[in-house]
Amino acid sequence: MNLFDESGALAVSTRLQRLSDQFRKDGMLIYQANQIDFEPKWFPVIYALHIKSSLSILELSEEIGYAHPSTISLLKELEKEGLIESFKDEKDERKRMVKLTVKATALVEKMQPVWDKIRRAATEITNTANNLLLAMNETEYQLKKESFFDRYQRISQEETESAIQVVDYKPEHAKAFYDLNFAWISEVYEVEPEDEKVLSDPEKYYLKNGGAILIVLYNDEPVGTCALKLSSEGIFEMSKMTVSKKIRGKKIGELLGNAIIKKAGEMGARKVILYSNKKGSAAGINLYRKLGFVEVPLIRADYKRADIKMELDL
Repeated sequence: MNLFDESGALAVSTRLQRLSDQFRKDGMLIYQANQIDFEPKWFPVIYALHIKSSLSILELSEEIGYAHPSTISLLKELEKEGLIESFKDEKDERKRMVKLTVKATALVEKMQPVWDKIRRAATEITNTANNLLLAMNETEYQLKKESFFDRYQRISQEETESAIQVVDYKPEHAKAFYDLNFAWISEVYEVEPEDEKVLSDPEKYYLKNGGAILIVLYNDEPVGTCALKLSSEGIFEMSKMTVSKKIRGKKIGELLGNAIIKKAGEMGARKVILYSNKKGSAAGINLYRKLGFVEVPLIRADYKRADIKMELDL
């Protein structure tokens, strides 16, 4: 047993590749032993067209489970070998169909007895207590339900969410509130006097005026902020929403946005408004739209950089 065998599921792709390489290598030896000029990589296309007679390129791609570019590349190679030919579909001339040539049909006839023995040999190899073919069917079914990448993303998100807490602002969060917001504002915009006033005393600007501040903790470290300022009766302005650059890409912004909207509802808000900048905060505006905010006419704003106003009715 080598290190890849011991690594378990981590090396599943490497081990499958190793198995595939061994089968392909032995497959070449089998064809050579029978004086058949055929490469194992051609098998999916040749076999599919042998069974289905003719297929469009898209149908063939779906049948063999290859990406469209990979199918095209393989077809070009087989066409060069004189094993497939293309023609226009009688019902739709825009559709390109492919089929086996006379040469390929004769080759398939020659390979049939060889394929029968290959099937028997492969059955001996795979017919174990943990039947490989059954396991492959189950694995392919699982991948159709949810891809490898999507599973990774889900597991990562679950781990992130388990490490996240959204808490109400406390005095000990003052420095984090200042640092996190100053970082993103100064990176894209000019820090305005209004920014300094708000960041330096968030309790006075937000909390003492009937607002709220939420802090995102990731493994107990402050990594995000969002505030609500009471604008008028039943209307709150959402501002100072940011997530640390080092933790972006984990959907924390969306989680924070939903939390602040929920907070506004608990505080009796019937509407939440916000001001932003179309160019400098494009990603943020996309998030606001996802959260349900819609653009409304901008009449005035406290910040020079603001060029868009959005609102959400609760």
